[in-house]
Amino acid sequence: MYEHPYLSQQVTEFERRELARAVERRRFLAEHADQIVPRQAGRLRRIVGRMLRGSAASRESARDAVAGRRATPCEPASAR
Repeated sequence: MYEHPYLSQQVTEFERRELARAVERRRFLAEHADQIVPRQAGRLRRIVGRMLRGSAASRESARDAVAGRRATPCEPASAR
């Protein structure tokens, strides 16, 4: 069988419209960048932020341990 040209024409026209909308949206955002306000952190963003902060702190403590440093100074243990 063969593909009817109408279908490919409709798909091409749809892709052109979507591309034009995307270009217009990018242009508008570039022109109004000073008006963009970041959203407050939602549930997922807060969870990911906590996970990243926790992993960064554990990497920092591991790096200090490897270098022979301690995060808090300790007194030497006395002999019994």
